[in-house]
Amino acid sequence: MTFIYFLISVVLFYYIFKFGVRLLMPFFFRKLAEKMMNGNSQGGFTQNRSRSQNPFERRNAHARPDGKVHVSYMPPKEKSERKGPQTAGEFIDFEEVK
Repeated sequence: MTFIYFLISVVLFYYIFKFGVRLLMPFFFRKLAEKMMNGNSQGGFTQNRSRSQNPFERRNAHARPDGKVHVSYMPPKEKSERKGPQTAGEFIDFEEVK
């Protein structure tokens, strides 16, 4: 009988917790979003970050004119000794079915 009471209490706790989370999570996420948006002026989440670590400011500081691309790494090209049909892959003969 104690086991049945335990199972009922566990299931009841699960559904109460699930219902409570559904009610409270939108409130917590709204507060979190407000803190993140107001963080720049009041310290909030960005309190420990310096301005140089902000990725958007870093990108704007090194902005290039439109149409200019800078490639910082170019992988070495592999030398292929095979030429012609040897590099094209495997050819399979087939018949057209009508």
